[in-house]
Amino acid sequence: MAVYPAAAAFLLLWLWLSARNADNGILMAIAVIPFGMFAALVAGGLSMIIANLLAILSIFLLILRRITHAPGSAEFRLPPSGVYLLVFALYSVFSGIVLVRLFEGQFLVFPMTVTNRGPQVSNFFSSVMLPLRPTNSNIAQSVYILLSFAFFLATVFVARRRGAEFIEKGLVWAASLNVVLGLLDLLGADAVLSLVRTADYTLLNEHLVGPFSRVIGGYAEASAYGAASAAFFTYFFMSYLVVRTQSHGILAAANFVGAVLAMSSTGIAALAAGIFFVTLHFRVFLGFSMSRGFGHLMVIGVSCLAIAISALLLVPVVMDSVSDILDRLVFSKQDSLSGRERGAWAAAGFDTFFQTWGLGAGVGSVRGNGIASVLLGSVGFPGTIAFLMFIFSAIGLPASGADRGTLRLFSAGRVCALTLLTAMLVSATTPDPTLLLMAISGLCVVAREQVFAGRTIEPLAPSAEGFSNRV
Repeated sequence: MAVYPAAAAFLLLWLWLSARNADNGILMAIAVIPFGMFAALVAGGLSMIIANLLAILSIFLLILRRITHAPGSAEFRLPPSGVYLLVFALYSVFSGIVLVRLFEGQFLVFPMTVTNRGPQVSNFFSSVMLPLRPTNSNIAQSVYILLSFAFFLATVFVARRRGAEFIEKGLVWAASLNVVLGLLDLLGADAVLSLVRTADYTLLNEHLVGPFSRVIGGYAEASAYGAASAAFFTYFFMSYLVVRTQSHGILAAANFVGAVLAMSSTGIAALAAGIFFVTLHFRVFLGFSMSRGFGHLMVIGVSCLAIAISALLLVPVVMDSVSDILDRLVFSKQDSLSGRERGAWAAAGFDTFFQTWGLGAGVGSVRGNGIASVLLGSVGFPGTIAFLMFIFSAIGLPASGADRGTLRLFSAGRVCALTLLTAMLVSATTPDPTLLLMAISGLCVVAREQVFAGRTIEPLAPSAEGFSNRV
């Protein structure tokens, strides 16, 4: 077991914030999500990422507050989306305990733990297939999914008390930290970043695309950083278009640059999808009487950007570099070693779905690629349907009749969630919904509840919270 001293600073900050108000713990857990490779401790070969640790501590603290000071039951009412997510979580645990043993040894899978010990199945990549069997990954992935479920509920319950705007504060901090970590990586500050790259993951910070080095920020690889940057970009870009808050515009632009510099197929797909989803919501940001000045500024800005890009592409060196990067990341991706390997993982996930008669082989049993193959191979048809129903219930239903502020929160959260799901469709290898998607989904759920309630929830005054404000 290894404990990293750098995590002590984060724990002390969490203690200070949570001592002032237990709700603040959820905000900090959201804020540190960009530290995707920062393990507070490593035990038994498993890394406890700082965001997960703070999420667990925050959830336990909220439970303690609930036990010692019971407020009205309405705050803890389970939303419909929470019911579907609970079904997904319970079936995931069932699959990781029962189904993996039911189908043990009946077919080959790519195990979650990457290993080279075994018969090589292709000359193009080193991943091997082994007979299906229970491993520690079944337990670990089940715990991650239960944590995601608990974090979703904690986010919803806190947002009901404090308003959906309260959760957005955590997203602002997370997006800002994501930009800072990306900038440090771009500047080659590996000595500084080594303090927050403590997980026992394979660090892929030396990969090049042509002559350019990929930016990975606080994550272990470019695809994770590109997906997170694209998600933060779409949230704050959508928010900026609705209310024109300058700080949100800066965060959107900075995270857009981060997603581009990641030079990841996942990041590019997520960016393209995010812009598409924002465009589909044009009625939201055009429906609140956009000023003529802002409209002119937006048109001029887009035109200048298009002219600048066109002029740069006329330079042969730039054109050759852009063509080479796009060819490597998009057009010829499936023919690359990484593309072939991920394609094999995806095919194995779908094959597992059929081998298990649609039940799934258990979470943590199969390494797939793309959320579709991962879900079908791990939790089969029942778990996949429950997850899709959760997504539809959380972000699919409209928030008609909302005021400008509430509609901004819901629409920004929706396009952000859809961007994350697009990234998962491209490169997800586990069925864990992730804390970021849970936080965004919780924000959307409460924003829509505020519409149905016919009011916007105001943050409670410290004097009205009594004992709960100090627990």
